[in-house]
Amino acid sequence: GLAAARCGGGMLKLFLCIGVLALCVFLAFLLTRKYKQRRDFYYNFSLFNERLLNEVSYARAPLPEFIGKYRFGGDFGKMLEEKRVGGFRCENYAFSYLKENERKYLADYFGMIGKSDAASQKTYLAAQRAEVEEQRRRAEEAYKKHFALYLKLGVLAGLILVILIV
Repeated sequence: GLAAARCGGGMLKLFLCIGVLALCVFLAFLLTRKYKQRRDFYYNFSLFNERLLNEVSYARAPLPEFIGKYRFGGDFGKMLEEKRVGGFRCENYAFSYLKENERKYLADYFGMIGKSDAASQKTYLAAQRAEVEEQRRRAEEAYKKHFALYLKLGVLAGLILVILIV
């Protein structure tokens, strides 16, 4: 009977340790969420800029029609849909992972597109390409760096707690 009780207690400790480790890794994933959202936002923004530049250069469809033609993911896609439905009067750039200067940049960017002739639009979008691509690259690097860091910290914290439990 005593050996069975010890075995049952050992199994409980094992499940507790696995649960604690899994919880710490899950919390690490949660901490990387804003970096992932930021990376996805700038990926879609870069894709939008490239597609719009091509559209202005060749097809010249109106902006609402252009936005309806392509699908963009995440918060960027939701923001574009709000803009399309709201007649481009929507100025909601309040994403928690964007800094104030980035919100202002978005307001300026969307304030400029669709407002002038095709040649001016093409020049403007081509000039913005490098800035948008740089932001996308920085967001990607930050995500990779923080993802690795938080994952390692999560595993390490979980292992420390497991050692304390055992």
